[in-house]
Amino acid sequence: MKNHRTSKEGNSRRTFLKTIGIAMGATSYGSSISIARNANGLDWKRPGGWIAPRAGPSRTGVTDQNGPTPYAVTDWRIDLDGSMYDTDPVVADETLYLSVTTNNTPGEYGGYIGAYDAETGDEQWKRPDLPAPKTPAIDDQTIYFSTQVPETPDSDDIGFHALDADSGDTVWNRTDHNHWSHPIVTENKIYTSNRDATFALHRETGDTIWKAGGVSGFSDDVGDALSYTDGTLFVSDGTALDAEDGSTKWAVSSDECTLGNPAVHNGMIYYTQTEHIVGDDDRVKVQARSAETGEVEWVHREDGNAWDGRPAITENHVLFVNSSDGESIVTALDSTTGETVWATMIRGTSFSSPVVGNGTVYLGGQYVPESDPSAGRALIHALDDATGDQLWSYLLGSSGLETSPEDPPAAGAPVVADGKMYVATYPAGSTLDYQYVYYSNFFVLDSCAVQPDEDHRLPEEDESDCGDDAPDLEACIEAISDVDWSDLNAGDVIQLIASCSTRSDLRYEWDIDGDGRYEETGSTVSVTVPTFDSMTVGLRVTDSNGDTDTTSVSVSPN
Repeated sequence: MKNHRTSKEGNSRRTFLKTIGIAMGATSYGSSISIARNANGLDWKRPGGWIAPRAGPSRTGVTDQNGPTPYAVTDWRIDLDGSMYDTDPVVADETLYLSVTTNNTPGEYGGYIGAYDAETGDEQWKRPDLPAPKTPAIDDQTIYFSTQVPETPDSDDIGFHALDADSGDTVWNRTDHNHWSHPIVTENKIYTSNRDATFALHRETGDTIWKAGGVSGFSDDVGDALSYTDGTLFVSDGTALDAEDGSTKWAVSSDECTLGNPAVHNGMIYYTQTEHIVGDDDRVKVQARSAETGEVEWVHREDGNAWDGRPAITENHVLFVNSSDGESIVTALDSTTGETVWATMIRGTSFSSPVVGNGTVYLGGQYVPESDPSAGRALIHALDDATGDQLWSYLLGSSGLETSPEDPPAAGAPVVADGKMYVATYPAGSTLDYQYVYYSNFFVLDSCAVQPDEDHRLPEEDESDCGDDAPDLEACIEAISDVDWSDLNAGDVIQLIASCSTRSDLRYEWDIDGDGRYEETGSTVSVTVPTFDSMTVGLRVTDSNGDTDTTSVSVSPN
């Protein structure tokens, strides 16, 4: 096994732009500090940071804390001695917890939970005797997690564990079932599922408080996710349970569809819905339902089958990414109506599910030059949630770390807390499971006041691939959805996108009323078909050198 290595970079350029999480309330994203009274009358403090899968009980993938702002720089990095391909880091009160798989041989699983100083990367403790731990959740003093299950279980440690967050010592564990889902931690209960039922457990002992038989958040079809808010527990199979006693509030008929990965916010529960067509030909949808009744509010279906990740749910948007053939599109839907608000094309593939920190969307992926696939790099993108504008991109540097000679690294789903980003890499595209253990690494990015240096920036379009100059700057306008320009009705709303324009790092300005003044900015804009005559919509794009180009489209009723 490889030696554990830590490296520190960028100290001279870092600027620490940190914010303290603000307490939010029952519908909080679960990552800010809050204090509640538990069942025993004692004050219970939810730690600050990224404290659970998808940030907290609601599973929105969103926090009110900052990531690296306004740009990113590598702070420190380590060789994991294992893989975090299917797990996320957790950060609580300046301590980083990593759940790492060290053995993924068929029929055998091994791993560890490690605690590290989030500022320096110094190891605080490590529990190396765990069979491939999943992403944990943490409260003020205890870390909770389940383990992966080998094909032939032969370990007494397979099950559900609670460790002391300061020492890593066992507080309690349950090995009466092999399969347990990622836990939801609240002030007086833990919620989790196995293949037979959904449970509420006592935080301090792990004893069963209630059990909802036949309600399972754990299956191959729908993942193993639960979400929680305002006294209701939402299970992947489409059931809403009363969190106090486990009784069913409502349930989606199994004949309707197969649901999964629930996330709840502002009275709406969002699922990724999988429809099995023929063989591997599936359709993936985002489905929004009333959290109160379970009634469908809207459904969005993506063309093709290029996305099966988890959306991020912000105050106004549902965010997801489609990735294929070296390019990807990040889409923001209106969280209330399901209508497309903006769509931004980004470079790279193998993108993670999005996460959002204080209004900035972050995604992990991979950039591979066409001329030299072996020179692929792990990549992070940052976009503005309000407009879809790209804020920065950052190529991770693996020099000095062991990486796969055949399969370049990709960045997994990042998490953000207190001005920093935490992200693991893996050898994207590898067909050999052991490579994910041997060739995964971990990076911490901090805030920086200046743009990344050339080694960490994406090259201009096609420049590195072909050795030619960057393409000419050219403004371009397209409709987000298919539009028959000859069959428009007065009052129709059309959403236009400018990210088809050539070159990167562009500023987009729109003249939506044809008066020669650019009133709107951002990569997308909505326009309403006029009642009479035609309307000209103009676009001006400006690159980082100050060069500009313009174009326009005519919009008129039939």
